[in-house]
Amino acid sequence: MRKQHVFGLVFAVCVLLLSSCSDKDYLNAIPGESTALISMDMQKLSGTNSQALLKAMLHVSNVDQCGLDLSEKLFLFESPEGDLGLCAKVKDEDDLENLFDDLSQEGLCQKPVERRGYQFTLLKGTWAVGFSDKALLVMGPTTASGFAGLSNKMAKYLGEDEEDGIKGTPIFDRLDSLDAPMAMVTQAQALPEKFIAPFTLGAPKDADPSQVYIAADMTVEKGVLTIHGETFSFNQKIDASLKRAEKTYRPIQGKYLTAMPNTALLGWFMNVEGSQFIKILQSNKSMTALLAGINAAVDMDNIIRSVKGDMAIVMPTYSDNNLSMSMAAQLGTSSWIEDVSYWKQSCPEGGKIVDWGKNAWHYTDGKTSFYFGVSPDLQFFSGSSEEEARRSIVPLPAGTAIPSTLQKQFIGKKMVMYINLNAMQGGSHSAVNAVTGMLKPLFGDIHSIVYILK
Repeated sequence: MRKQHVFGLVFAVCVLLLSSCSDKDYLNAIPGESTALISMDMQKLSGTNSQALLKAMLHVSNVDQCGLDLSEKLFLFESPEGDLGLCAKVKDEDDLENLFDDLSQEGLCQKPVERRGYQFTLLKGTWAVGFSDKALLVMGPTTASGFAGLSNKMAKYLGEDEEDGIKGTPIFDRLDSLDAPMAMVTQAQALPEKFIAPFTLGAPKDADPSQVYIAADMTVEKGVLTIHGETFSFNQKIDASLKRAEKTYRPIQGKYLTAMPNTALLGWFMNVEGSQFIKILQSNKSMTALLAGINAAVDMDNIIRSVKGDMAIVMPTYSDNNLSMSMAAQLGTSSWIEDVSYWKQSCPEGGKIVDWGKNAWHYTDGKTSFYFGVSPDLQFFSGSSEEEARRSIVPLPAGTAIPSTLQKQFIGKKMVMYINLNAMQGGSHSAVNAVTGMLKPLFGDIHSIVYILK
């Protein structure tokens, strides 16, 4: 046999052996069009909680005997239809079936039924579970009436081959390139609408949020999920534009970190030269929409153009019906004050701007209320109420601002977004509650999410 044939045969055998030792077929069950993907390496996640998610979800004391292979990564995803999902590799289908038989006897799930060649059950009345000899899928949240439809969809996913699954897609390849025990790649549009703006800043005006992605590694400590990420696009033109925009951020000095109440929903912190930053804001659909109500009467573009230093945007509450926003910033100039008299005369019908104090004014149209002004040391302050506006530039008493440990972490970073999950409870945030409920067994009570731009 010729030498090159021998080498070729040896190489082929090695490939086959490696393929059999690292079977990734279970990944085909993750929808190829998923908008968000999180990987968790259970072998590298530190601490006793590395298997806690499955222990709590499946009610088992020994995960090693539940029929799953945790030497392979566990994946969380969001399907194209917006369902949350979990995918794990199956080691022994019989053990998995016995597990759900036992759980059904305890009243924790329905007795598994076969559908299109796969086993299905409804776990705790909320999560649809389906499995084959290769993959376990958990999806939801759903209801008893919605279980049949969701399980039919899951049967399709369980039967997909490599061409239709997540393997080989750009989002999976990017995730696979991140060397971290827990990593994420998500479309910006998978985020709640009011949170999209910071991640799409810099994208061309005609770019769709589905073309903008976030790649990040994640850690959890003391109830805070910290995401170190970067925004990117698979479209070269959009990606180049996003990278240029990142250069406008300068190190945060921390001027307004002590002014964000620990009861507020969201804080967005940065340090910018307003004349450059305004160009990015003006091409951003989400930010334009967010400021539209105020910009109709108050020239916020001109105000932002005058910023020179730290800037903070705080949302005290989350509401689809009413804008509640506070903005504070160090100004380089306050020359726009000369235009306020014109703003008063040109207010839209039903709106008015009245004096509120020295270099301070109040705009209202019966729905939106916005107090704003400039301090003697050139700080812009604003808010939906007098109290919010005044305190937007004033350090809060100890224990009433966001934790000092986080404030120290934010200083020197390029851009930070802080989300207080305790301020986001209730029916209108069911998707957020579902995510935190799913992650609670793994991380405990997550009360905050921090996004730090790499």
